[in-house]
Amino acid sequence: MYALDALKTMRIGEVLEVIADCPQSFRSVPEEAVKHGYELVIAPEKDGQDLYFYIKVVR
Repeated sequence: MYALDALKTMRIGEVLEVIADCPQSFRSVPEEAVKHGYELVIAPEKDGQDLYFYIKVVR
């Protein structure tokens, strides 16, 4: 997941917006983010086929 690579370069408190169009991402992106120590700012949002995730660096 490229988002995890991007998150590693970010500072504490910064938020990454991830946009995906794969239905499986609705579950896998939040699970992977939390598993690696990041925080989902809000529940995933859907706009048409696009899914939006906001992931915060907390450590």
